[in-house]
Amino acid sequence: MNIDREIIKDTSLILLDFRKLVRFHNYAGIILGAEEKQFAIYGHASMEASFKQCDDLGEEERLRPLTHDVLKFVLTGFDISVARVVITEYRDNVFSSRLFLEQKRGDRLYITDIDARPSDSIPLAIQYQAPILCVKSIFDETIPYED
Repeated sequence: MNIDREIIKDTSLILLDFRKLVRFHNYAGIILGAEEKQFAIYGHASMEASFKQCDDLGEEERLRPLTHDVLKFVLTGFDISVARVVITEYRDNVFSSRLFLEQKRGDRLYITDIDARPSDSIPLAIQYQAPILCVKSIFDETIPYED
């Protein structure tokens, strides 16, 4: 894949920080932000499990690996790293993102991107310390989240 593909070329991007995960009775929210504002991406309450492995609290012993654990095992096994996550779309209150992956083989670097839910791709970006970006026009449309 060419990095200058349509997802990046001529598109203004905003670098986001992961601020926190908020929990409610039946759902959870990923709070992301930049200097101008922060916003929430809401999802099922079960997405909290994906984020537990991103912080020190997630080091608890599990009987079986979670889906994100399995994916990380596969990425590690094939020497693939997460390069970045880009939030690319916001339609009908649903965010979409692209997960960019890199693999080095000898002197070659292979890069691909896949469609992924932000609730799946953001925990991986945090684990790999990869940047989380948002298309500026999408960022501008988001409703600010207030603590």
